[in-house]
Formats: sequence, C-alpha cells, structure tokens
Amino acid sequence: AYDERNYHIFYCMLKGMTVDEKKKLGLSKATDYTYLTIGKCTVCDGRDDLKEYSNIRSAMKVLMFTEKENWEITKLLAAILHMGNLRYEARTYDNLDACEVVCCTHLTTAATLLEVDCKDLMNCLTSRTLITRGETVSTPLSMEQALDVRDAFVKGIYGRLFVWIVEKINAAIYKPASSQPKALRRSIGLLDIFGFENFTINSFEQLCINFANENLQQFFVRHVFKLEQEEYNLENINWQHIEFTDNQDALDMIAIKPMNIISLIDEESKFPKGTDTTMLNKLNFQHKLNTNYIPPKNNYETQFGIQHFAGVVYYETRGQSLLTHCRDEALTMNVWFVGFARLFFYLFNYQFDLILC
Repeated sequence: AYDERNYHIFYCMLKGMTVDEKKKLGLSKATDYTYLTIGKCTVCDGRDDLKEYSNIRSAMKVLMFTEKENWEITKLLAAILHMGNLRYEARTYDNLDACEVVCCTHLTTAATLLEVDCKDLMNCLTSRTLITRGETVSTPLSMEQALDVRDAFVKGIYGRLFVWIVEKINAAIYKPASSQPKALRRSIGLLDIFGFENFTINSFEQLCINFANENLQQFFVRHVFKLEQEEYNLENINWQHIEFTDNQDALDMIAIKPMNIISLIDEESKFPKGTDTTMLNKLNFQHKLNTNYIPPKNNYETQFGIQHFAGVVYYETRGQSLLTHCRDEALTMNVWFVGFARLFFYLFNYQFDLILC
C-alpha cells in the first residue's frame, strides 16, 4: 500500500549488515530494490532499523540460532530482493505470448544465493511445465504471467522461512511437562487476527486472507459462545441464552463442504481450457441459492460477492485475479525442481512431499 513499507526485516538488514556482508550478498541500500519501494516509503517514523537489527541478532543468539542458520536466512532474504529486481522482455514464439528474463547481476546473484543453475532458474520463471499421461509439456509464459509467478515464488520462500523460524523459536522456549504433580506450567496464549481486506479490486490473495479471518472468527465464536453455552445446558444452569452470529455456513461454502468455492477455483485452474468465465459460471451454478453468496447481477459482470462476518466483499474473476493467481501458485512448483534442495533441505529439514504441498 502507498506510504507503507514492506516487511521491516529487509530494511533492518540493509541498515545493520556490515559492508563486507553486503558485498558477499550483492546488496546495497533499500531504495535500490523494487519490493522495498512499491509503497514509496523506506523509512518508518519511530523505528531505528540499525538498532533493531542488532536486537534481532542478539535475540536469535539467545534462541539458539547458529551462525550458519543466520547466514542461510540472510541469503534467502537477499535472494528475494534480487528476484524482485528482475526485468522481463516480451517475446512471441510460435504465435504464443512469451518472455525472457533480461540477463543482469540480479539474476546471477539470486541463482548463486539459491544455489541453482542460472539458466534453470530462468527457464522455470518463464515457462509452464505440465505432466499429462506421462508426457511432459512445456509452454511459455507471457510477461504478465511470469511476473506473477516470480512474485508467488518469493512469497513461498518468505512464508516457509517464517514458519521455520517460528518452529525454531517454539522449540527453543518449549518446557516439557514436569513429572511433579504440583508443578505449574505458566504460559500466555495470543490470538492474532489478520486484518480483514476489502479493496476496490479483490483477488485470490484477499479471498485467502479473509478465509483465514473467517476461521479465526469461528474459533472465537466456538469457544466463547458455543462450547460455553453447551456446558451450561449440560449442567442445567439457569441462565439467559446469549444470541450470536455464527459464520460456520460461510466457512462451509468457502472451503469445507463438497464443491466449495476454493475447490471449484482449484479444479478450474487445472483445466487447460479453463477461463475466468467458466469458473464464474460454475460458482454461480453451485452457490447461487446460498444466502452467503452474491452472484453477478447480469452476464456482463465479472465479480461475485461473499457475505463474510465483517461484511460483503466482491471478488474479481477477470484478468489477473482469482483463477490466474491460483494457477500461478501451482506454476511456481516448477521452481522447486530446479535443484536448490541443498539450501532448503539444510535450512528447513523438510521432506520433499511437504515442500510440494
């Protein structure tokens, strides 16, 4: 968003690293990177990036991150910045829209940091590989598609890195239960609810974020209202029933029951001839009678609405929105096969099938 920074760690890292560390990673200052300047803001009032980076490094030592692990984390973050600076040129091959990554230091540096071959990385970012009936078919991506694949790929790296760091922290602070009967285990539980998103144009990303919000809202409703009042009824406690809004029906429609919205989008993204129109038609046919679904008013509209607990959100199906973003997430799986397993398997210690899920 305008006047907002990307994740603070990038700015802290660029301020706090030594000149030698930056040189090894091919890094410079925050204003040189596309991902860090989209919001036209690289400085945050009240934050000292240099001091915060020092605090982060100190905290990671306390939490038993090794120097090698810290360096591998930094390499991945640096690779993300270099990937964001890649430039593409449109091409046409056999009457198909295609593109090429312009050879530059950002491409070679990103490949080096990810421990992959530069040509392999380029091919995976500009082509789609489908396996049907044992045959492998490769088709080029348009420049617009390739940019979406690139962005989805770096989001995948950052997301898995974040989860791995959280698991490392949990393992470091975990205290096994004591065998002593009077021993107490003190803990504080925090429920951090994501910001509900409703923009002028809402795509697959907003659908996923708002679905997460629906789940968190149901968690709250279930534990504060449903289970508590069921307990009162079982114990025959005389009390006044509290009315509440239950969003379980919306959850069922989005991702729980058969033929739910996400499963239909996923199914359509796998059909070579699947289009925004065919996907919207299937959604309308399946859910038009659901009170939580708002179909288009006519055949020319390309949005459908969902009655979320926080309000109605309309999702755009045309162009680079729902179907394309879902399809691009699948296309990025090409990159996982490039061969940088050494870095990821060392850092995350994941099984191969987990990486692909």
